[in-house]
Amino acid sequence: MSIISVYEADKSDLMYKRFASLASSYLDMPENAKSSTAQIPLENLFRLLEMYKYDAFSDESRTGILAVKNNKDRIVMRSASIPWQTKVVEVLDSAISEIFKGTKKDEAVDDLEETLRLLSSSNEIDDGRKRRARGFFNKLAEELA
Repeated sequence: MSIISVYEADKSDLMYKRFASLASSYLDMPENAKSSTAQIPLENLFRLLEMYKYDAFSDESRTGILAVKNNKDRIVMRSASIPWQTKVVEVLDSAISEIFKGTKKDEAVDDLEETLRLLSSSNEIDDGRKRRARGFFNKLAEELA
């Protein structure tokens, strides 16, 4: 009997799809963003934006105790799956270019991060910032998974 799962373990794109959808709903009802459970998706979106801004995905190596390797005495099949961030980065690029037309990536990410900061605090978000963030998170939610 095999103990190896046939299911794909990494569902990051689905997780970020859900988080983006929640962030968009929090922009409509900011009082919901103050709850402790709302902080989880907001914090994870902030972290994703930081990884995106600094291209911090490139150091993803997927090595560890469960990593599949080719040893001298035995050959183990290596997974042919693409890195988890590939689809997510493509969608982030697409959403930035569509929603923040003509804006540099760093500036767009800074704007989105500030929106997440304002959303998680009790500060008011201006309509333009709210519109851009809602468009970005809706696009993210639509295109992921």
